[in-house]
Amino acid sequence: MKLPLQVTFRDLVPLPSLEGDIRRRAAKLEEFAPDLSSCHVVVEATGNRHHQGHRYLVKIDVRLPGEEFFAGQHHGSEDIELAVRGAFDAMARRLEDHVRKRRGQVKQHAAKPRATPGAKAGDDEVQDETPAQS
Repeated sequence: MKLPLQVTFRDLVPLPSLEGDIRRRAAKLEEFAPDLSSCHVVVEATGNRHHQGHRYLVKIDVRLPGEEFFAGQHHGSEDIELAVRGAFDAMARRLEDHVRKRRGQVKQHAAKPRATPGAKAGDDEVQDETPAQS
């Protein structure tokens, strides 16, 4: 994997198995956009809940030449693996959409003709402007 990856754990002990899963998922992002220049993943345990446990947030920052994408602000869970999967799935969708737009593969919808203000029904027909002969 040539992608420079940085994994940061905040308020929890780094888990080697989780870091391996993050590295595998980050390498898979390169399949969507091979020109990725960097990837920074932050795994954070929020709150100190005694009854329900921690809530884990995973945030991903990916950079392409001239662009930057974020994912994971809304992908939190009490299960750390679900939070990782949700954030990486969101990033994969963003990268797929970006690559489609860049290639021009986004479906373009035809613009609907709009009626001009004050126009009456049937005004859009072309009138024959030749003078009537008597």
